[in-house]
Amino acid sequence: MKHKTKNEDFDLIAFNSYGGFSKDGNEYHILNTKTPLPWCNVLANENFGTIISNYGTIYTYFRNSRENKLTNWCNDWTNTVPGEKFKGIFDEGYNLNYGFGYVKVNQIDDNIRKDMTIFIPMEDNLKVQYIELENLSNIEKKVCITYTISPVLGVSSEIDSENVISKQEFDSMLLKNPYSKDFSTCVSYVTVLDYSNKEDFDVTYDIVDYVTTINVTINPNEKISFNILFGSYEADKEHLEYVLNIRNKYSVKEKFDKICYNTFSYWKSKVKRNINTGDEYINIMANGWLLYQTISCRLFAKSGFYQSGGAIGYRDQLQDTMALISSWPEKTRSQIILHSSKQFEKGDVLHWWHDHTNAGIKTYFSDDYLWLAYVLCEYISKTSDISILDVETTYLQNKDMGNQRELYEIFESSEIKDSIYNHAKKSITYGLSRINEKNGLLDIGDGDWNDGFSSIRGQSVWLTLFMIDLLAKFISVATIKEDNEMMQICEKYRHILKNSVVASAWEGEHFVRAFFENGEVLGSSTNTECKIDLISQAWAAIALKGYPDMREEINLALESADKFLVDKEHQIVKLLYPPFDKPKNNPGYIKAYVPGTRENGGQYTHASTWLAKAYFEISEKEKGMEILKYINPIYHSDCKEKADIYMVEPYVMAADVYANDEHMGRGGWTWYTGSSAWTYKVIEDEFLCKKEEKLLK
Repeated sequence: MKHKTKNEDFDLIAFNSYGGFSKDGNEYHILNTKTPLPWCNVLANENFGTIISNYGTIYTYFRNSRENKLTNWCNDWTNTVPGEKFKGIFDEGYNLNYGFGYVKVNQIDDNIRKDMTIFIPMEDNLKVQYIELENLSNIEKKVCITYTISPVLGVSSEIDSENVISKQEFDSMLLKNPYSKDFSTCVSYVTVLDYSNKEDFDVTYDIVDYVTTINVTINPNEKISFNILFGSYEADKEHLEYVLNIRNKYSVKEKFDKICYNTFSYWKSKVKRNINTGDEYINIMANGWLLYQTISCRLFAKSGFYQSGGAIGYRDQLQDTMALISSWPEKTRSQIILHSSKQFEKGDVLHWWHDHTNAGIKTYFSDDYLWLAYVLCEYISKTSDISILDVETTYLQNKDMGNQRELYEIFESSEIKDSIYNHAKKSITYGLSRINEKNGLLDIGDGDWNDGFSSIRGQSVWLTLFMIDLLAKFISVATIKEDNEMMQICEKYRHILKNSVVASAWEGEHFVRAFFENGEVLGSSTNTECKIDLISQAWAAIALKGYPDMREEINLALESADKFLVDKEHQIVKLLYPPFDKPKNNPGYIKAYVPGTRENGGQYTHASTWLAKAYFEISEKEKGMEILKYINPIYHSDCKEKADIYMVEPYVMAADVYANDEHMGRGGWTWYTGSSAWTYKVIEDEFLCKKEEKLLK
């Protein structure tokens, strides 16, 4: 499918006056940097990363993107103040190319061509800022480039900046925060390497104002190159000369070129796919950008312009790795093993944790623990790697929460080990122990998938549907282990729960969402707010599609979702309708959001992907494609008029899109959202896995 939004002058796809995609879809070119909001790229390896925007470098971190920010992070889109600034390059009149694992800055100033390539090597914890300067004139030119950082070396500038100490050593600027709680041994550095060996190449380091200055004279038609490295390391007796070793390694141009090649090749190998959906825009996202967003941002950086999280979410990163089962199964496997070790012996788990301290939060969220079994089922069904079932990991030592609804503590491992199979099995049996006698549905706790439902404290229809689907999947895993008792439990309870859902939650045209502790219903046509919720309808189709007697209910539920939640005019898929404003019963912090924004009646894209999945699973391919188009950012930004409404990046998924009348169609939180992984998974399952299944048949 060809679109008429290609800019012939620049040969860019979906050109919108700000930028567009390269012909192969591998780069996004920003030609007008005055974008409606900051448009970013997240560059990272597993320990080090940076966020680059069209307004400059947002910030850089080491080890943990929240707890150990090396430079100041500013997410105020009304007044973006980069944590690192250049003068003489990347300051005005430049264009940007965003690619998988790199940013290229291009500009011509006073007959000097200035190009900078920024990337994070996979093998070292540093940021490369490689600069080439070419004198296009017939006269000698003097060039001055400065690189200024606003050091934090901790959580925030308010807390940590005043504790930073600096010195010059090894022809570098070294910085340290000896008062950092967890990173006091870490040393950061800025160092410059000249590849042209010019005698007048002059570098000075101002260790008071944290400015690195490069002065050089460039002869007519001469080209020079140099590197500004910004990195960090954990200092000990074995690493006293770490910076010197880095300088020696990167000062050899041939070695540096190999590092550059290896970095770009790494990202292509991880994110490039060959999926043909029949739609050009969906293909662009599926064949690179969705997986890049998932790996670079969600799994590595755990940070974006709108949030600097740093922690590992139990449900979040497990779901993210489902998108990698076909392309990077080792990552999914290791994630399953890691998360199994964050389970308590009872079966509940940490909601999230920081891996550098083992500090995490224990809560009453009711779906976290079930994702271990769900992702395990998905992994085994696609890889046939049953060896993972016998891998043993320890449980966490439990801590009593008392009267608290959540507990943030350091949780150490116990001495009790169990197999991955038993960890997953225990998550299911623990979940089944929370079936409420009133209506046969699972307790919602302090929220299920929707954290915003923090005050319902009743039962969740969605969670019950999710459990039904999980039980059906887990039968095959129990069969592998010849666990007849578990096979019978799964078979028995999926039918019991199905009957409970029909008896308690079916309302004639759609399924309700939840029940309050007082027995009143949420997501009912009798409500004045939240008459219908998306994920109950989507998961009804996903979980109940195997029941022939449920076909009419599934069709009616999806028709209701289409009628009330799919806004075809604005191409938005709402999470619920109408939004909360003055609810009779308090559903939780969701009502704090302005009606029509985020979970409160806006598009919450993670959930929207499940509607596409639901349609595909009942063979409604055309409807599934419609939803994929609606949530695809390129369709919201392929001309200037659309881009000015949508405002955020066209090349990554947004967590939410506003359905508020005053900001209809505006994109919200980008990059750091699980919707990238789920969008990819839905596409792959429909267009790659099904194709492979047909070939096998």
